[in-house]
Amino acid sequence: MRHVHFRPLAVFTAIIVVASLSVGRQQSEAVATIPDGAVAVPDSQQSSLGESEAPVVMVVFTDYQCAYCKKFFEERLPEISDRFVESGQLRVVIRDLPLKRHKFARPAAAAAACAEVQDSYWPMHESLYARQSVIPEMEFSDLAAELNLDVDGFDACMSDPKVQDGIDADIAAAKGARVAGTPAFLIGVPVDGQVVGSVFTGFQPLSVYEAEIREYLESTDRS
Repeated sequence: MRHVHFRPLAVFTAIIVVASLSVGRQQSEAVATIPDGAVAVPDSQQSSLGESEAPVVMVVFTDYQCAYCKKFFEERLPEISDRFVESGQLRVVIRDLPLKRHKFARPAAAAAACAEVQDSYWPMHESLYARQSVIPEMEFSDLAAELNLDVDGFDACMSDPKVQDGIDADIAAAKGARVAGTPAFLIGVPVDGQVVGSVFTGFQPLSVYEAEIREYLESTDRS
């Protein structure tokens, strides 16, 4: 289990500026002062949980053969969801970081991506972690059938180079954020198509996640 914690050198602040349009509508725009030490990764609505307009975002870098990733999704995410996601304060975005030593983590990530094409990302995601110990022997097509997916479409997706490109993009995002292990987390605010904030690594007590989330909620006046 890793406990490497990267903190910004200054407090990240975000100011919500509300501008009135000439037709009487209002639009919110996030303006951020980014301190030395903050990092950014591309934002996305795919593989996400929570409201699209949530003021704070948690990006989770995960590996389907990582034991502590499994513990995070089974033990921590439900608690985080109860406290912050359901209230609209937090959106959780999943990014794949299959480690080289885990031979079957990348095909498992592809299976989740192909299930997402059929609007079944979370059922596949949960099933893969529930059966983590047998992933090396798993036939992903059989799991797709069990989840009532179109198996022919699923199999075609699994061989689509675009799926691998998507995984490579997640790996590149992790490297850009100086993330090398899993599970890893970037908690921050959405700014111009990116999530900008603090990175830390390892399965942590709930209080660690809460403190980071509340820090950014306070910076957006949404605590």
